[in-house]
Amino acid sequence: MKLKWKFFTSVLLLIGMLFILNLVRHMVFERQQRAQEVRQEIAQFSAGEQTVKGPFLVLPLTETISKLTEQQTPQGKVSAWEESSSRRNIILRPEQFSANGQLAVEKLKRGIFEAPIYRSDLILSGRFALPVLSHYEQQPSSAREKISSRWGKPYIVLSLSDVRGIQNMGGTLAADSLNFEPGTLQEVSTPSVVAEATSGEERTVAATPAASNSLGGGVHAMVSLPAGAQSLDFKLNLKLSGTTQLLIEPIGKESHVALAGNWPHPSFSGNFAPVERSVTAQGFSARWQTSQLATGGNCVKSNCPSASLGLRLVDPVDRYTLNERTIKYAELFVLVIFGAVFLMSVLKRIEIHPVQYALVGAALALFFLLTLSLSEHLGFAKAYGAAAAASIALLGYYVSFVLATWQRGTGFAIILTALYGLLYGILQSEDMALLMGSLTLFGLLSCVMVLTRKTDWQALNLRTASE
Repeated sequence: MKLKWKFFTSVLLLIGMLFILNLVRHMVFERQQRAQEVRQEIAQFSAGEQTVKGPFLVLPLTETISKLTEQQTPQGKVSAWEESSSRRNIILRPEQFSANGQLAVEKLKRGIFEAPIYRSDLILSGRFALPVLSHYEQQPSSAREKISSRWGKPYIVLSLSDVRGIQNMGGTLAADSLNFEPGTLQEVSTPSVVAEATSGEERTVAATPAASNSLGGGVHAMVSLPAGAQSLDFKLNLKLSGTTQLLIEPIGKESHVALAGNWPHPSFSGNFAPVERSVTAQGFSARWQTSQLATGGNCVKSNCPSASLGLRLVDPVDRYTLNERTIKYAELFVLVIFGAVFLMSVLKRIEIHPVQYALVGAALALFFLLTLSLSEHLGFAKAYGAAAAASIALLGYYVSFVLATWQRGTGFAIILTALYGLLYGILQSEDMALLMGSLTLFGLLSCVMVLTRKTDWQALNLRTASE
């Protein structure tokens, strides 16, 4: 009966430990979610992740199409011209495009949480090739059709994902200074219809709007095209701030992008890897080179697939990520420690009460909670070391009384120190984590099998049942 009672209490103890560890795991996820919310709040009152798209040269074109139609009336057939007007924008990409940027990164804190923000100095330069404008004008399909084309005031436009990050902006186009204003001028008012009667013919003019907001949010500047010019050189100076990520779209037929900054842990993101990169403890530098063949065509609308390149500011020692990885090993860690205590009790024939197991398990669970709370103030490495030291001292002291001698308690503390050190090594070596964990389990199983190779488990079971 006593053996059954021990088995029942062991199951209850294991369920209780799983419940406690689940509470600690929930706390880790809750703090991680709160940290993400703070990053979003910081982005809301400063500027979010930035994607720079442009500049583009926009040529507005309004075309009026007149078609001669015949209508049957009580007075007979009447010829009438029906006119419809449509407006569209010819959006030109640069033939050559280059972007050079210098990022100054700092961490903005709110309470104990923080997020990396950057201030960048970007220089966007290149050349537009001016086509023959008549190539974009529609031609009449028959003698019963007339088409008149009228070109509007051209402008240059730059699309940004979060215009709040613009601190200063200026530039030149063909040696003329540019004066930027908000918006990309892609919105058009609702159509209007006007009816006229001339010489017995009815004329209807209908204005059809262009597609709405194809370039998204950004800025624009009106420009003047020099007569007879075949190309236009541009240079834009942009001071832009943002949070966590900066992406630039290589819009030219040939594009060159170079970025550098003081952040030692960049994650190069986007659709293209840098052709050159250098990352040191003081910062980074990277250079990209693409062509139109790789970026995939002339789509400039906001809803079409686009190519981008740039970087994300990551923290490789993010305390919540490391705590999340630590808690994944919690159940295995507790089982190993319980197994070590049980093995010592079997080998030394010491009776251990379930309450003593529960206290040992509670101390192990508090190690994970202590690591989380300390890491928010000391950093993960120091927090892990302090929590491990406290856990080793407490458990070593307590187990020395449970196992009746201080030598056994010291041996248990040494084993616990080795396990904490091994777990920290697994956490720091993400690529080797599975291999190190598998080898550790194999080694522990081998030690148990070697130490218990002469143990008569059947006799031990009979002795326990008879007590």
